[in-house]
Amino acid sequence: MNYQIGPWQFIKNRCVVVAGNIERELDPLLVKLLMHFISKPQQIIARQELVEQVWQQSFVDDNAINRAISELRKQLSHPIEKAPLLKTHYRKGYSLTVVATPLAVNEPQHQPNAMTSIDHVREVSLNATNVSDIKSDSEIAHVVLAESSTSSQVIATSYTKSKQFYVVAGVLLLVLITVIVSWLVMNNTKQHPPEQGEIIKTTATIIPSTWNVGAEAVPVLSFDKQYLAYSNTDLTTQQPHAFVKRIADQREIELHYQDFNVSILSWQLKQHSVLLQATKLSEQQCLMVLVDISDFLNPTAGRVIRECDLRYTGYAQLDESGTFLYFSEFKDKQGGAGLLRYNTHTKKETTLVPSSDILYGVLMPRISSSGKYIGYIQSLQGQPFSFFTYNLQTTEIKRFFQGQSKGISFAFDWLPNEDRVFVSEYDRLTTINVVDGSHTVREISPYLSAYYIAAQSANSFYFSPAQTQQLSIFKVTDLFSLQMQGHYLYQSEGNNYNALPLLSGQQASTLFISSRSGNGQIWLEQGDQQVQISNFTALHGTPDFGFVRMASNGKFLLLKINEQLNFFDIEAKKLHSIAELKGLKVASYAWSDNNELIWLIEQQDKRYQLWQFNLLTRELAKRNDIAPYALLNDNQGRSYAVTNDELIRLADDTRWQLPDAARSTSFHAINAEYLYISDGISRVARFNLTSHALEETHVDFKSFAFNVTDNNELLFNRRDVKDTQIKLVSW
Repeated sequence: MNYQIGPWQFIKNRCVVVAGNIERELDPLLVKLLMHFISKPQQIIARQELVEQVWQQSFVDDNAINRAISELRKQLSHPIEKAPLLKTHYRKGYSLTVVATPLAVNEPQHQPNAMTSIDHVREVSLNATNVSDIKSDSEIAHVVLAESSTSSQVIATSYTKSKQFYVVAGVLLLVLITVIVSWLVMNNTKQHPPEQGEIIKTTATIIPSTWNVGAEAVPVLSFDKQYLAYSNTDLTTQQPHAFVKRIADQREIELHYQDFNVSILSWQLKQHSVLLQATKLSEQQCLMVLVDISDFLNPTAGRVIRECDLRYTGYAQLDESGTFLYFSEFKDKQGGAGLLRYNTHTKKETTLVPSSDILYGVLMPRISSSGKYIGYIQSLQGQPFSFFTYNLQTTEIKRFFQGQSKGISFAFDWLPNEDRVFVSEYDRLTTINVVDGSHTVREISPYLSAYYIAAQSANSFYFSPAQTQQLSIFKVTDLFSLQMQGHYLYQSEGNNYNALPLLSGQQASTLFISSRSGNGQIWLEQGDQQVQISNFTALHGTPDFGFVRMASNGKFLLLKINEQLNFFDIEAKKLHSIAELKGLKVASYAWSDNNELIWLIEQQDKRYQLWQFNLLTRELAKRNDIAPYALLNDNQGRSYAVTNDELIRLADDTRWQLPDAARSTSFHAINAEYLYISDGISRVARFNLTSHALEETHVDFKSFAFNVTDNNELLFNRRDVKDTQIKLVSW
């Protein structure tokens, strides 16, 4: 029997729940647990009843029950279903909040033996792709049902003969097809081995491996695969924690360092020591700390290896002897990170790969198991990421892989005891041999999108998902005073709240982008009312939005959707693409002051080119006297350019020299009084356009963009983590 449970169809015999194009597999325990809830719809079921009826034991550890309930709740969560289907009643138990409706299974009532033969034919025909003379399921079923409608007019003897004929014919056909398919498979295997780069369809098993509440990420395995270390970010405080799990008995410990917040970086090569990143954002402190867990239940207090940069977004790892630390770091707060080596004895640094002029540079340096190579991801803003190796013996640098995605990914790891590496992107896993350059590509099913991976073997790896955050708009007042206050304006309960706030002229309203209605749309909030004002269809994709800029007349928005620059007519609610700009790598854009012209920056390798485009004449004009890396509009639509050392008002060429601390930062916002800047981590500063004074402070949350009102209220795109697990993929 199958059941409809809210948005899900529960197909019991396949142990899956299905909704649209989403399919999730349940392990046998979860199937038993769900069936028990279905049998008692909307009733509160005590934990002891679950112990007796589901586990069928007299005692079960509380953690086991908590893990099972948590996993079932996750599997039943749905992107558009806000309320949980599995509810916890404090000190009472749990209940399924909806009534599960039985679904009728369409089983044929006539010719059971013939239909059994049809089932076999269908199973073979799906695999025998070269056999073209087999009818489709619908054709065969139509014939069988048409014949069965006249069965009452056929005498019993002829029915029996017909029945025997179909059975014998079906069996012979099955045998014939099996022989043909076997011959084709053997012949193809013998004469046509898999070619280089051929995609191998791979069905995998995915099993949850961590169970703590919080955002679990950065899985790293010890050299002997005995221990799994990972980070967990608390959902309430947003503070990171570090854990190590002993795989043999699933026992785990939490690592600490004084009163710092700690997260996992790596294992020391061929040692049972974990490198942590210990931070105090409020005091701008960052340390790399090594903890020895050779005595698993009694780890050492930790020793400081070196200080680190709070803007550091990559990785670090110690070699086997503990002499050299390989790490990536932003230098001088400009451009992207380079690859560096730090001598723990002499305290000196050596640059192996120079910093890039473009964010983000070198990320995730990892030492190969042989100690011969450093592998790393290079990600340049607006370009697909690549995988490189640095040969520690010859200093040779090679690129082995270029991704399809233009986002940042850390999803690679060395395989144990081999000069091979896994690189994961979306549902594809590429295995690269760095000695001869050969590679294989697997398309993993069911679909997964990994952000970090840890290779366990040649056919298994741990991963943490790419979607680990939910985005919201967070309003902060009096940021640079002791009376600072903050509260959420629009907060998501779903997985993908892509919010971009800005003010609409002089009105007390806010435009923002949200996927609350299923995919990204533009919303208008005025007072207590929120209205969706766009209706983008699949023609424009499931939008990936860039920054949104408003024209000075308050009628048009300039925005980038899936790398294509567009403008949106707010009154007509229509999106207009700018075909003349298709193919340009647009890094930043803004309206000019007269609403007929737009400014845009094209990224050309490591250079930036400023252009002006006329929406009426469709002419594109180059401006060569400045090379900004960011463009801004204030709330009156005035346009500004930001270079490495200047702020320029484009209408009249008024210029402000920026102090060193305000240069080459990641995010900007501007009003009539201040230029606001942020590094996207914790630091926020503002530059007074009149006095040229610079103030700075730190926030205890992560933001990736923000805007400012005329009365200096800041609307941050805040990033909060969501509950995720690390899972093991094997095939």
